[in-house]
Amino acid sequence: MSAPTDAADVSGTIIDTATDASADVSDATVNDKTGTDSGGSKALAAAVAVPGPRKITMRQAIGFGVGDFYGGGQLTICATYLTLFWTRFCGMDIGTAQTVVGLSAIISAFAALLFGVFDDNLYRYPIGRRFGRRRLMLLVTSPLILTGILLWIPGLPVGVYFATYALWVVLGQSFATGYNPLPGEMTPDFNGRTKLSTTRLFISTGAGTLIPLAGSAVLAVFGETRPGGYMAFTITTTVLFALAVFGAWRFTWEMTPEEAGFGAYARGEIRDGHIGLIGWWRRALKVLREYATTLRVSVFRKHLAIYLLVQVSMDVFGQTFVFFVVYNWNHTAAFASLLLGCLAISLPLMPLFGLGMTRLGPRRMYAINFAGCLSGLAWLFVAWMLAPGSGTGTGSGAGALGLPALPDAWWTVFAVAGAVWFFAFKSLCGYLPWAVFPYIADVDQIVTGRYRSATFSGIQSSFRQLCSGIATIAVGAVLSFVGFDATRAAQTPEARIGLGAVLLGWFAFAMIVCWIISSRLTIDKRTDGIVLAEITRLRNGGSKADVTPETRRVVESLTGLPYERCWR
Repeated sequence: MSAPTDAADVSGTIIDTATDASADVSDATVNDKTGTDSGGSKALAAAVAVPGPRKITMRQAIGFGVGDFYGGGQLTICATYLTLFWTRFCGMDIGTAQTVVGLSAIISAFAALLFGVFDDNLYRYPIGRRFGRRRLMLLVTSPLILTGILLWIPGLPVGVYFATYALWVVLGQSFATGYNPLPGEMTPDFNGRTKLSTTRLFISTGAGTLIPLAGSAVLAVFGETRPGGYMAFTITTTVLFALAVFGAWRFTWEMTPEEAGFGAYARGEIRDGHIGLIGWWRRALKVLREYATTLRVSVFRKHLAIYLLVQVSMDVFGQTFVFFVVYNWNHTAAFASLLLGCLAISLPLMPLFGLGMTRLGPRRMYAINFAGCLSGLAWLFVAWMLAPGSGTGTGSGAGALGLPALPDAWWTVFAVAGAVWFFAFKSLCGYLPWAVFPYIADVDQIVTGRYRSATFSGIQSSFRQLCSGIATIAVGAVLSFVGFDATRAAQTPEARIGLGAVLLGWFAFAMIVCWIISSRLTIDKRTDGIVLAEITRLRNGGSKADVTPETRRVVESLTGLPYERCWR
C-alpha cells in the first residue's frame, strides 16, 4: 500500500511514498535519517540524537511557549497604546489611525493565506530543508520585529507609520504560521501537546495581563503627557518580543522532510525547475483549491466556527467593555482597568485547564466553559441592573426596572466577584481552541496523507482577520444607530440599552451557538490516538480493507467522509 502523496504538492506532482514507510508520520520528531541540518538549534540537535518520539519536559514546553510572549503581547501593546500614541504625539486624527489599522488588517488576512501554503511547502526547497519549514519562519521573523520600533517614533510621515504597521501585522501572521503547527510536530502524544499548548497560553495570557500593568507603572514615572515614557516602554518591549521569538526558534524542533511527506525532495529525487508565468498561474489556482479542501474536514469546520465566534466575541467585548463600565455601571475608566486586571485569575488556572483537557476532553471542557461564560454574563447583567444610578436610588439598568440599587461598597464587591468569575471562563475561551488545533492536521492527514497544519493555520487566521474587521464595523454601526456618543458625559437610555445588548447579548448568543456546535465535537485523546495509529498502519503498507469497525467509525465521524475516500 502506497501513501497517497509524498508532499504537500501544490504543483500537482504525485509521488509514490511506499519507500518512505520507515518515516513514521505519527512520530512528530526529528531523527538522524533526514539529511537536514539543525540550523544551530540545541533542541533540534538533541532531537536528532534521540530515536523515537521525545517526551515533552517543562523546560521544553517553556522554550516553546516563550514565543507567545510576542504572539499575545504584540496584540495587547498595540490595542492598548498605539492609537493613543499616534493621535497624541504623531499628528494623526482618530479616523486616520483607525484607517491605518483597518487596512493593515485586510493586508494581514491575505498574508495569512499566502504564508500558509508557502510554509507547508518549504521542504521542497533547499533553504527549508536546511533551516526547517516552521522554524525558518521564526528565524526570519525575529530580527524583523525590530522594525516595529518605528511605530513609536514621533514626527514620521503617515506613510511610514502605515508601511511599518502593515509589516508589523504581516510579521504577526508569519510568526503564527510557523509557530501554531509546532505542538503537533514536536510530539504525537496528546499529553505532550496539551502541555505545550497550556504553557503557551499561560505565557500569552501573562503577557496580556502584565504589559498594561508594567506600562502603567512606567507612565506613572515618566508622565502621560510626553512621548518619552511611551517610547521607553514600547521600544524595550519590542526588543523583548524579538528575543522571545528567537528563543522559540532555538528551543523547538519539527517534523523531518520524510515525516512531513517530502522524502523524495530530501533525497534529491524531485527538483522544482522553471515553471514560467502559466505555471505560476496554475499554482495560484492550486493554492486556492488547497485552502478550499480544508473545509471538507468535518472537525475543522466545527473548530473554525467555534474559534471565529469566540474570537469575534472577545473582540467586541474588548471594544465595548470600558464604555459599558463607564456609562452602564456609572463608574470610571480606572475601575474598568482594574476589572480587566482580573484576567490575571486565569494564570494559576492554566494548569487546571490543561489537566481538564487531558482528563475530560474538549467536548466536556467546552460545555463547562460556555456554561461558565453564560453564568458570568448573567452576573454582569445583574450588576448592571443593580448599579447605583445618578442619585436616583434605583439601579441604572436602562432605568426601566426600578430596582433598588445596592450600596456602593456592596455593589463593588458584587461586580468584582462577577468580573473574576467571568474572566476566568473567558480565558478558557481563549485556551480551548488552541488546545484543539494541533489535532486538526492529524485528521486531515488520514484524508490527504499530508501534514498541512500551516495551511489550516493560514485559512483560520485569514477568516479571523476578516471577521474581526466586519465585527468592528458592525459594532460602530449599531452603536451609532442607537445614538451612542463617546464624547458625552452621559448616554441616553436607548444608547445604554444598545451598548449592553452589543456587549452582553452578542457574547451570550455566540456562547450558546458554540455550545451547540461543540456538543458534536468528537476529537479527544482516544479518537486522535486511533487516527494516528491508522495513519501509521497505512503508511507502513497496511491495506484499507483491513480497517477495524471502530477505526472506520472514528475516521468517518472526524472527517465527515466515507472511509473509502480517505488516504488516497
